Amino acid sequence: MKKHFKYLAAAGLIAALFLSAGCVDDAKDKKPAPEPEKRVENVVVKPQDGKYYRYPDYINDVTKTPKMTPEIVKYIDDFASTLKFHPDSKGKFTNTSLIKNPEETTHYINMSALGPNHNNKIKFKNSKGKEVYQQEVYSINMTIDAATDKLKSVRCSIFEQNPDIPDGQTTYVVKKRFD
Repeated sequence: MKKHFKYLAAAGLIAALFLSAGCVDDAKDKKPAPEPEKRVENVVVKPQDGKYYRYPDYINDVTKTPKMTPEIVKYIDDFASTLKFHPDSKGKFTNTSLIKNPEETTHYINMSALGPNHNNKIKFKNSKGKEVYQQEVYSINMTIDAATDKLKSVRCSIFEQNPDIPDGQTTYVVKKRFD
């Protein structure tokens, strides 16, 4: 019997030591672990593609592109809705516009798309004897006042170059200045 009391006393002593050392799970006495320091990194925002325009993969920060105001989008939609696109253009203009300098007073929007008659396999000689490819390219060029996001000018054009028009021809569908 003495042996049992010795073991019981030893177990009690060990339990008391654990309790005093704080090794027992007591939820009331636990302090939350300090959270690791959070780092704030620059958040990159992918520009939103529109119905008739898309941004190329290398443009992924909306702060580096001119603002697509409803006025700008309307001109794009009006021009694009009258066109047939080449399959490579996926029915949209590619918006390669970038703000090159944050201090610039005028932003430039440049977009292009291929027409259905564009073909890099058809080659012919122009009037100067130079070999050129058949082209049909749609382009939209706009200038915007950086301070107000108001349009300063709009130019929508179609460039064609084929055996019937060997030296190329640009047709301006819209050419406006807002001064």
